[in-house]
Amino acid sequence: MAQPQPRGGGGGGAQMQQGQGKAPASAPPAAHQGPIKYGDAFAVKGDLAGQPIAPRDAAAMRAAESGVPGVPVPQESGGGFSVGGFMEQAAQYNQALGAVQPGQASDAAARGGVNVAQEAVPGGRIVTEFVAGQAVGQYAVAEAPAEQAKAAAGSQGAAPGRGGAAPAGRRN
Repeated sequence: MAQPQPRGGGGGGAQMQQGQGKAPASAPPAAHQGPIKYGDAFAVKGDLAGQPIAPRDAAAMRAAESGVPGVPVPQESGGGFSVGGFMEQAAQYNQALGAVQPGQASDAAARGGVNVAQEAVPGGRIVTEFVAGQAVGQYAVAEAPAEQAKAAAGSQGAAPGRGGAAPAGRRN
C-alpha cells in the first residue's frame, strides 16, 4: 500500500513539519505500546498504577462527574477536559488492543470505587476526582457572580457546620 508523500521539495518537508510540532500524516499517532494504564496517565501508585483503564471504570467516572454541577467544565466555558472523557478514550484504545473486554472494570477501581468530591472555596469550588482512593484529577470551578452573591447572602447568619460561616469579625 502506498504511503502519502509530503508536499513540496522532497523529504525535507516531513522534517520541517516535525520541527513545527506536527507529525507527518503517515506517522503513528504515538510511540506508546501496549494498553494505557493508570500510571501512564495519572500520578498514581501501587496496584492501580499497573492496571489498564477499563470501560466500566470510565463509565463510573462519567456517572460520578454528571452528579456534580459544572463537571465536566463545558468547553464553551473554557473547559473541555474531563477525566471521564479521557478514561473513555483510553478504555476504547485498550479494548481495541484486546487488553480489556467490553464492560470490564479494573480490579482496583472495583474494590476502591470511583468518586468525585468537591470543596467550597471563595468564588467557587475545588473538584477532585478519585479512582480507588487516589486523585486522578483536580481543578477549580468558578461560580457565576449571581451564585456567589446568593451564597454570600445565604451564609450570613448560618449556624456553624450548616454550610455557611459568619463574616470575619462578627459573631452570631
